[in-house]
Amino acid sequence: MRSKILALILSLFVCTPAAIVAGGNIEWIETQHSFGDILESDGKVAHRFLMVNTGDDDVVIKHVRPSCGCSATDYPRRPISPGDTAAITATFNPAGRPGDFDTFFTVITNTQPDRTVLKLSGRVIANAPTVNEQYPVSVGSLKLNAASVPFGEISENETPRATTEAYNDSDVPLKIYTDGNPDYVGISIGSDTIAPHGLMPITVTFDARKCNRRGLVETDFSLFAEPVSPTSSALAGIKRISVMATVLDDFAGWSEKQLANAPVLHLDTDRVAFADIDTLAGKTLTRQLAISNAGNDTLRIYGIRPAERYIDIGPAKTHLGKGESTVADITITPGAVTDDIINTYIIIYCNDPRSAITAVRVVGNKK
Repeated sequence: MRSKILALILSLFVCTPAAIVAGGNIEWIETQHSFGDILESDGKVAHRFLMVNTGDDDVVIKHVRPSCGCSATDYPRRPISPGDTAAITATFNPAGRPGDFDTFFTVITNTQPDRTVLKLSGRVIANAPTVNEQYPVSVGSLKLNAASVPFGEISENETPRATTEAYNDSDVPLKIYTDGNPDYVGISIGSDTIAPHGLMPITVTFDARKCNRRGLVETDFSLFAEPVSPTSSALAGIKRISVMATVLDDFAGWSEKQLANAPVLHLDTDRVAFADIDTLAGKTLTRQLAISNAGNDTLRIYGIRPAERYIDIGPAKTHLGKGESTVADITITPGAVTDDIINTYIIIYCNDPRSAITAVRVVGNKK
């Protein structure tokens, strides 16, 4: 690097006068630098971009603009005299930015051209997660990676499995067991005792064939953790673990005739609008959503659930024959609305094979 700088400086004295450019002129040793692999735990990294003023007037660095807030620079504020060298130090902070990166710095000077783009690149190797980061749920001295087991959408004939992981964050064995699960939720633990600093999977099975409910099904069970030795410093604990699944009718084997005779969900609108909401009025606001069955078979409404807690759904008929209709009251509590604009939704679960899950937008704005 030093030899490159000396070569540039020496070239000033061997070139002919006709080759000297009037005004300041910058020659960069490099405009790109790769750090390669860097560890997030090592903190900030920096690189010095070196330049030489090969012109016959002073060079002034007016400003250096980084492309993102994760970078910073240090550069000379004084004029750079002809023949002098200078450096711009560019810094990158890898905290919270794992993976490949490219960041740029635009150097603005009094030269022509007046802009030069410098580039830093590399790859950030993420920090190894701590125990609390990887297992954020505490059950005494037992740690879990999650306090819920979501299954997503499943059909009425499925029995899917999901696993949550437990870690013994103590120096003694822990006894673990469960209780309170409904008969359609099975729980399997590899052993009733987990070794010190050991891992154990907890497998949960959702048997939709035993669940007589449709739509969004939410339940839970209790997980207990106790030190095997009563004199241990390890902590006992209990935690409710939630289990969620959206159980749908199994339409996979339906014939064309069955589909032709199926119920059809029909709504009078695809959005429920609330305008000029006064959050200080102290009263609720209600709109109505008309629901009808435009098909042949009975339409069963398994549930209507809001996405926000400030929305309540009033009672509506759950079984609609051919051509029948019902009205659901959609009520909001203005004082619980925190945003200036409401843009959310409610979900209708039913046995229409083409619209088993239907979203209806709820919109509005504050005064």
